Amino acid sequence: MSEVTDLETIEPPTSNSLKSTGFSGTASDNTPNSLKPVGFSQTATGGQFGAAAPVKSTPRKQQPFIKNHYNSPQKNQRKIFTEYISKEESNVGIKNGSMFRGVLRINPKNYQECFLDHPKGTSYSDVLVLGQNRNRAMQNDIVIVQLSPKEEWLVNYVEYVKWWGLNKKVERKLGKTDNNTNKPEKRCLQNEIDDNGVTVDEVPESCLITVGSIVRIDEKKHFRVAAGKLQLMPNSANPNVLFVATDSRIPRILIPKSEVDQEFFSRPKDFEKFLYTAKIIDWRADSVYADGQLIKLLGVSGEIDTETERIVYEHQIDHREFTDECISSLPVSTAEQWTIPDSEFEYRRDFRNDIVFTIDPKTARDLDDALHAKHIDDCDGKGTPGVEIGVHIADVTFFLKEGTELDRWASERGNSTYLSQLVIPMLPRILCEQLCSLNPGVDRLAFSTVFKMSYEGELKDVWFGRSIIRSRVKLAYEHAQDFIENPDKEFEVTELPGISDGNTPTEIKEKTLMLHRVAQILRKKREDSGALRIELPKLKFVMDEAKRPQGVSIYEIKDSNKLVEEFMLLANMEVAKKIESCFPDKALLRNHPPPKEKMIKDVADQCARIGFPLDGKTSGMLSTSLRKYQGNSRLFMCIRQVISSLTIKPMQQAKYFCTFEMAPSFFHHYALNVDHYTHFTSPIRRYPDVIVHRQLAASLGYDEKCNRGAEEIQNICTRCNETKQASKEASEESAMLYFGVFIHSTGRMTCQAVVLGVLDSSFDVLIVEYGVVKRVYVDKMKREFNKQSDQLTLFWSADPNAETGNKDEFSTLIQICSVISVVLTPVKDFDVNAVMLRPSLEQRKILGSTLKDMMETDSKILE
Repeated sequence: MSEVTDLETIEPPTSNSLKSTGFSGTASDNTPNSLKPVGFSQTATGGQFGAAAPVKSTPRKQQPFIKNHYNSPQKNQRKIFTEYISKEESNVGIKNGSMFRGVLRINPKNYQECFLDHPKGTSYSDVLVLGQNRNRAMQNDIVIVQLSPKEEWLVNYVEYVKWWGLNKKVERKLGKTDNNTNKPEKRCLQNEIDDNGVTVDEVPESCLITVGSIVRIDEKKHFRVAAGKLQLMPNSANPNVLFVATDSRIPRILIPKSEVDQEFFSRPKDFEKFLYTAKIIDWRADSVYADGQLIKLLGVSGEIDTETERIVYEHQIDHREFTDECISSLPVSTAEQWTIPDSEFEYRRDFRNDIVFTIDPKTARDLDDALHAKHIDDCDGKGTPGVEIGVHIADVTFFLKEGTELDRWASERGNSTYLSQLVIPMLPRILCEQLCSLNPGVDRLAFSTVFKMSYEGELKDVWFGRSIIRSRVKLAYEHAQDFIENPDKEFEVTELPGISDGNTPTEIKEKTLMLHRVAQILRKKREDSGALRIELPKLKFVMDEAKRPQGVSIYEIKDSNKLVEEFMLLANMEVAKKIESCFPDKALLRNHPPPKEKMIKDVADQCARIGFPLDGKTSGMLSTSLRKYQGNSRLFMCIRQVISSLTIKPMQQAKYFCTFEMAPSFFHHYALNVDHYTHFTSPIRRYPDVIVHRQLAASLGYDEKCNRGAEEIQNICTRCNETKQASKEASEESAMLYFGVFIHSTGRMTCQAVVLGVLDSSFDVLIVEYGVVKRVYVDKMKREFNKQSDQLTLFWSADPNAETGNKDEFSTLIQICSVISVVLTPVKDFDVNAVMLRPSLEQRKILGSTLKDMMETDSKILE
């Protein structure tokens, strides 16, 4: 499901929870002992993932870390980076407009290119920081940037050429650096001043890319940890070895030789397959290398267990075993001995006579939401018949009390993390899989929202309150989808999971169909009101017993998924209104800013050029534009994937926030096009939902107090925004790991791909079958690149072994929406390259048409 919908129902891929590895989840874990891969085998179980833990060697006294300033024999070494300015100096610069504060984003494909949001707003292109002007800052750091003089700003080639054509009568001199659009040595305004005689003031900012330099790191958000491999330094006299991180955005790190096993120096080639973790201690202004400390040997690179531990470590996801103190803060120590106290029946609404059930992924064990639906004679107090829909959410806060040790742990974790083969839970299993999970056939405590509405989907009444429910059955999405697709079928008991309390498959089916009909009405109302949905492909893996991928496909969002989504969205919106009205100064809500204005305009222009016009002025207009390309054919699937890949780039992240001193306009959620939204429906796996439950309980007059102040709630929001992003990135990396392992196990694979973007020596493609984006490099080929039209012409040599009619040399045009064939090729570790081979006659025929051409001619060539 796309982030843009902001329901963010993470599909749990497995029922396994992760146990402790002894890793603290912070960057303070340091074990600078000799890390020696002696006796390591694929079945080593030193780490919880099966990866090798540090192997003990001869005990020696741990030496304190000493900064090693060895880099050159010169005593007074030349500074490579500028020294940081003081906080006071940065405040002056921000005040006079020469500096600004922002979050650094580093290009993962080119660490010398960095970007920040423009201080003047989203109607301007991002500010660019190049090369050494990054000044030792890391991804997501909050930095102070000093704007460079306008003469040093880079020319935005396409916009500048347009401006020149409209305003100048003479031919423009091209200059030596034109078209180097994906390299740091780009053409700046001073080049145009020198070559073409323009003045600084006459060239509008829209034709330039603002350039700046980082002069201070205000807040280090990056963890300064990495996974990578060891290399010898070129100079054997250097007292360090080199740690090369797998993430190219991280600098190379100097590790003292004393921390490395001595066998490394006699047989370094044997160590090339091993993956280590390290921590950056310092990064001096006179060195291109950071100073660091070796932490742990993970194991053999490319293996699932090793790479999974790398992912978890790099994103600093806490996966320790819950301590005895955490568990002791619960009202019970085992699930078997707990029953609902009699006092809870006295004030909770009892829904045990209603047919309540859950709909979740097949392997899910943390069931935090359930639904019921029934016809009612009076939905509005005026005798109008309608429906009652109940959304029942696990009452986690009954067990998780504010201020306890377990509450502190949960707030630090922020959320559960879902990797391809396992789950790292926010809460211990006794809660998330037992006491709080809305399992069938047992009484459970819930926090419910009950909606009364007309048969036309008009909401007439909302009730909030604590409740007791008894789920009848644990449906998988597949079961609910079967009901929807076969409404007249009589289902047998054996076709469904066990149903409790004497209810029948027919009753469960009818309730599901009732929910589906209402959900369809609600969804149409939302879409008509301007709600936006951008679906990005998500990989789904078929695993063997050893949790290795045996198959992969794109996870398909069906009506059963949308059914659940619709009622979760409604509950979240109504709860947001309730808590904000009761706690206007400290309600925890979630907003989604509009897309970056300049970027969405550029995307709209780009889509128009490729034949798929979009209107991105509002979420409603964008949604209407996207709906034009609905269809079940492979062609329309390709078109949607291309447009989604383009339109997601300008979108900003939705974030949690505290309402204190926030203007109501800040509350707006762009994608949903609503003024109030929060997260209430997943307290088992999201800590903000826990806070929202407590605020809702306090607003309803329950005994529970909401003691946290606005500042503390905002700090929780900030922390949870960070952990959510870390978990999202870890989940995506895990999917790419498993995709790589799958391709390595199957071998080279030829796939259809659609071109998403074109550079002068490479182009990005979307692998249609899997929704994976890969870069195809053609730097060794003869080629011509037209920047203005974003077209790349490739020249292919003659091949006497080719098929008849394809032996001579020829050229092919690569542009956005070209359909090509690529070969996915396994390379080192689990990496996969996409390679374009010399096209066959059939492939050349497909290359001759873009997706727009195929749509206009109703071509079946892709089917």
